[in-house]
Amino acid sequence: MIPCYAVDVIMTNEEPWIRRGLIRRPPAADPAEVVYAIGDVHGRFDLFWQLVQMMDRDFNARPHDGKNVHLIVLGDFIDRGPESRKLIRSFMLAQQRNASLDVLLGNHEALLLDSLTGDEHAQKLWLKMGGLATLESFGIDPPDEDESPMSLAERLIDGIGADIIEWLRDLPVSLQSGDYLFCHAGVKPGVPLRNQKREDMLWIRKAFMESNRNHGAVIVHGHSIVEDVEVRRNRISLDTAAYSTGKLSSVRLDGTSRYFLST
Repeated sequence: MIPCYAVDVIMTNEEPWIRRGLIRRPPAADPAEVVYAIGDVHGRFDLFWQLVQMMDRDFNARPHDGKNVHLIVLGDFIDRGPESRKLIRSFMLAQQRNASLDVLLGNHEALLLDSLTGDEHAQKLWLKMGGLATLESFGIDPPDEDESPMSLAERLIDGIGADIIEWLRDLPVSLQSGDYLFCHAGVKPGVPLRNQKREDMLWIRKAFMESNRNHGAVIVHGHSIVEDVEVRRNRISLDTAAYSTGKLSSVRLDGTSRYFLST
């Protein structure tokens, strides 16, 4: 049996819909869909497949009133783990067959895209942060000490393939369902959602993680590792370091209900 949990959220501190004595409705997803958002997969196709099977059982075990399923991957699906290429191919095939899957750009994918341009700094940072595992999954040799950035970029382009590169470049940075906004890292506190910068939504950590501000939506994100799914008034954090812990986490949003699943 695959270990999992699926529980109602118990909010700590002040619920986001109770302020100044006024009762407001709790945050809700788009009423036409049941959303499953998945944290950082990082090359662990085995865990992703386990979690998808759990989601399938979970969806069929609960009343859903004919709602559509919307699966959202929160970025950082490459690097560190061994099967980045297999994950990408699976995502692309799933999107060709079913439009209910959205894959968001993470900072690791952004570094790979920058590396394709011959950006030496991006290449060094990407390889240091787990890019060597992605090279191996594509059968691309790691760079020699004296290899030029443009030479590596050309080998990456040839080894990864134009179809995958085009798919990566088209990935959105964020999307919204009802009162929830999904992105990889978070948002800059105090900045309206429509004015958020791509860089912040891919890389921000401390300023976002420590903020109690109302961002205009509940932010569902990964990027900053937590031991267990972390729920705050203004955000839900889903990166439980799957590549090293074996624990890939997700949230199911159905109306005002929240449930959690983890491998």
